[in-house]
Amino acid sequence: MDASAILSDFARIKNACQEMAGKKIVVGIVGTSDSDVIKIAHAHEYGTGKLPERSFIRASFDADQQKLGEITTGALNKMLSGQITPDAAANSIGAQAAQLVQNFIDENRVKPPSDFSKKTQHTTLYETGTHIRDRIAYKVEG
Repeated sequence: MDASAILSDFARIKNACQEMAGKKIVVGIVGTSDSDVIKIAHAHEYGTGKLPERSFIRASFDADQQKLGEITTGALNKMLSGQITPDAAANSIGAQAAQLVQNFIDENRVKPPSDFSKKTQHTTLYETGTHIRDRIAYKVEG
């Protein structure tokens, strides 16, 4: 590889890293803060005076930390090799992280179990009327 090719590749990698550094990936219930769904999700995630904490976002990231690291590493490696853009890498990470949270809920690893887990669905945070599981999304900022 000649010097100009190395410099060109270095510039591409540098630009991709700078573009990615300005991005923030938000995973959860994406919407306005006055949304009823966000209020309900917040109550489940952190608990209230009457409702026990049933973390589904933080708990899923804690439980699946290795998977999240692999997702991130894989997307960043593809970006650095020039296979995908920084936007595509961020969107890939966001989509897969949102799926991790949904899988965490589907596997009923949200504790303590809710009264809704006694229903036929057997999945917490699914039959609450707000369908929190189905509203897990992501957005890329920056």
